[in-house]
Amino acid sequence: MKRTIGLLIFLMLMSGCGKDKVVIPTHKVSGRVLYNNVGAEGVTVYLGPIDAPGVPDIPSNPHGITDKQGRFTISTYGEDDGAPVGKYQMMMIWVDHDSKEESKTDKFFAWFDAVNSQIMVEIKDGENKIPDIKVPVIKGPPEPVNGIVGRN
Repeated sequence: MKRTIGLLIFLMLMSGCGKDKVVIPTHKVSGRVLYNNVGAEGVTVYLGPIDAPGVPDIPSNPHGITDKQGRFTISTYGEDDGAPVGKYQMMMIWVDHDSKEESKTDKFFAWFDAVNSQIMVEIKDGENKIPDIKVPVIKGPPEPVNGIVGRN
């Protein structure tokens, strides 16, 4: 009997969870990353909110990974659902996901991390196609900077 009451209380509590959670609408976002004019496969693309919803209002920052042609779609709640309306700093990291090394080296040498990326995008209602991101051959890291671009 105690077990049944406990289970009923648990189920009642769980059924109330998430009902008050507001799901912020997302809009399709796609683009392509080219490195030395060739599609860059395996680049992780993140959208860091500048004037847009962020965690905890959404489960994670919008993100995606490029395919063999360098194409990506952005996901926030589920696969390829897009991102909420707003302004974002686009960040990219390109590591060898198959590498056995514990510390993986960014092939972009941090040129597109939260401190150095100069790529800003605005997501609007409807479908959003980000213009091709053309990255030239990178031979080394950028000069150190203080603070985060656009935030300090």
